[in-house]
Amino acid sequence: MKFEELVKIVYDAGIVGAGGAGFPTHRKFSDKVKQIIVNAAECEPLMMVDHHILEHHLKPLIDTLNLLIDTIGANEAIIGIKGKNMHLLDDKIVSSLAGTRVSIHEIPDIYPAGDEVVLTYETTGKIIPEGAIPVMVGVMVINVETVYNIYKAVNRKEAVVDKYITIGGDTKEDITVKAPIGMKIKELLETAGYRDLDDKAVINGGPMMGKLVDLDKDTVTKTTKGLLIFPKTHSIVQRKLRPMQMTLKRASAACCNCRMCSDMCPRYLLGYDLNVHKTLRAASHSEVHDAEAFLQSALCCGCGVCTVIACQQDLDPQAISMETKGLLGKHGLKRQNNKAPEKVRAERASRLVSSQTLIDRLGIRRYVKDKVERRNIEFSPSEVYIDLKQHVGKPAAPTVKTGDKVAVGDVVARTAFEDLGTTMHASINGTVKEVTDTYIAIGR
Repeated sequence: MKFEELVKIVYDAGIVGAGGAGFPTHRKFSDKVKQIIVNAAECEPLMMVDHHILEHHLKPLIDTLNLLIDTIGANEAIIGIKGKNMHLLDDKIVSSLAGTRVSIHEIPDIYPAGDEVVLTYETTGKIIPEGAIPVMVGVMVINVETVYNIYKAVNRKEAVVDKYITIGGDTKEDITVKAPIGMKIKELLETAGYRDLDDKAVINGGPMMGKLVDLDKDTVTKTTKGLLIFPKTHSIVQRKLRPMQMTLKRASAACCNCRMCSDMCPRYLLGYDLNVHKTLRAASHSEVHDAEAFLQSALCCGCGVCTVIACQQDLDPQAISMETKGLLGKHGLKRQNNKAPEKVRAERASRLVSSQTLIDRLGIRRYVKDKVERRNIEFSPSEVYIDLKQHVGKPAAPTVKTGDKVAVGDVVARTAFEDLGTTMHASINGTVKEVTDTYIAIGR
């Protein structure tokens, strides 16, 4: 397959990162990529989507990686998976990889192993420069489900119209399902049997970096990876509900400038010049003369180690840093003095955060189940709402109008190829009911 052909297939299929921010995958392809790293870390507690795909679709994943290696011109592909999850992989398939261009790399059970900067170091020993992207060190990081979506696009001509999602938390059982993109999250949970949501809150994503769900409005998107149900009184939920004004006031009153938030920061430990305590102080005390304290927040990945593990005053450096980072991006402000760390800090090895420590600190030990079952539920929503911005970059522009008939897989919106964006598709058969600036509603 030619490089241009692959790019077009992936763009037309609407493939983006299946977790995190949803970076358009076709824009990651480059002849500068020499190592493809598959993020199979399943970074946050209670998340199990990648586990299911690895267990049941390992051979298609490897075939797709070989295709990517040939087409992009890379040297190898590395699947980074925590050693504790190696039992999920078919032993015969793993053995067959010896001496090939695809390898399995066991990474430690630490958090945040799925951060692309941490994962790149753990699998290759390379440190991505501050403010840079993986391709700057010849690497492309790609999610397990994203690789599987490429397989389906190339081999089955299938667009991204559904999403694997783990449902867990304060539930009798945890399951992984596949649901249509655009389905209302509340309807999904009720169809799956999770109807008793009184006094409960739902988090879209993991307990550390996920966001609270508005059950009246929120829908499944291409980046929805987990729906975690917790009591509204749980500290995880209460922290996410706390207004930024209160978060800043608490920091201004209680921060003792101990710098533990900086000393435990995973990216600081990799050599980044990221001093979280300075951002915390500057933001909470309105020290606008210290521009660097604000600009350095651009290096934050938002993992939350500073908040959940490091801070002994129960403050929230994560929220303050991410709020600052978002405002910088909104106003087009960038840090100019980025550097390329030559080595990790000597204290890194003794400050790695184990997943088990994180589970206990979060207070979710009682929600960790022995297994997560793959449940084949037939979801048939009467309506779906296709969000026009499920990805990094420019929103997709509608290509349909009210009254148009559409079938599963039909294009309903797309971002111009030359812009950073992707393509959107109908996830059910039906009629376009409404077209707005933010979504396309389709009814059966």
